Amino acid sequence: MHVLDRDRCGAAELFGGETGDQVDKFARVDRRPSADGSPLLTEACAWFVGRIETRIDAGDHVGFLPAPTEVSPPVRTTPALLRYDDVKEIDPGKPA
Repeated sequence: MHVLDRDRCGAAELFGGETGDQVDKFARVDRRPSADGSPLLTEACAWFVGRIETRIDAGDHVGFLPAPTEVSPPVRTTPALLRYDDVKEIDPGKPA
């Protein structure tokens, strides 16, 4: 799970507006591996890695309840975070 600041709308557009069926999204961003090998976006201002505790059937989607296993260092300054209003116009990579 990554937290982006408002200057990183491009990453939100890539991961929210493209489908992994057609685009290798991680080939288009700078990243490094976490302790368990999960990709961490280097441009994220905060992140956590977690294991899935519970899966929740939500009809046409599945929700996941994660338990953090690794977290980013604390943020020293409070960035202007990317919010829903900043990305609500992104067309999804595929229909729900």
